[in-house]
Amino acid sequence: MSVDMYEERFREELEKLPRFVPDDSRVSLVWNHKIPAWRALFTSLCLYGHSMGYRLPSFEDFFRYCESAYTKRHPNSNYYSRFFEDPLLAGMRQRISAWYESGMAEAYLYACLVEAVEDKSKAGLVLYDPRADWKLKADMIVIINHRPLRVSAFFSERSERPNIEARRDKVERIRKINTTESSHWNNRELSAMQPFEIARADTDLQVVNGVRLFSLAAINSLFESLYKEARIDGWLFP
Repeated sequence: MSVDMYEERFREELEKLPRFVPDDSRVSLVWNHKIPAWRALFTSLCLYGHSMGYRLPSFEDFFRYCESAYTKRHPNSNYYSRFFEDPLLAGMRQRISAWYESGMAEAYLYACLVEAVEDKSKAGLVLYDPRADWKLKADMIVIINHRPLRVSAFFSERSERPNIEARRDKVERIRKINTTESSHWNNRELSAMQPFEIARADTDLQVVNGVRLFSLAAINSLFESLYKEARIDGWLFP
């Protein structure tokens, strides 16, 4: 669980933050380096905000949190400190801004799924776990009518997805060469889960305070696919 609020409240809280300015540039000197997994940091900051009165983190909150984690708490902090200094600082801010927008879009999708599946339809459970994301490659797992379903959220055109996944799999197989047992490969239960995708493309999104989120039309389309697979009549956003 990263946030616990209705879709409308999520947008209201996002609007209260300093306006976010997306930056789609890619500085190769930064992006070509492996940086520790960020998903748990974003989730933990969302959980902190939940305890502080149902708040969402700003980009600057997240940037400072990442900087502290990598440059002060990480055992290789001396190595990662250079990414938060010139000339790499601007590229690192851009990379973290991409993480922030991705995390916020997924948190919004999670809030929508919970409202529709758990609260309104009373038909299932929605599970969102950073470990499942990096270990099982499942952004979210939805259980509806005794059917576990896997949701994959991505932030590009659907036609680009196969090439992106192929590159990620190649990189992971290199990194996991000595730890194949801890990977998701050959997991029978995971392989049996029907995968469902939702894309946030430039032609199909909603912008809230600068943050590009999945459109409600795309979210409803995902819901319809999930309900059809689970053989139920579920609730959709009006």
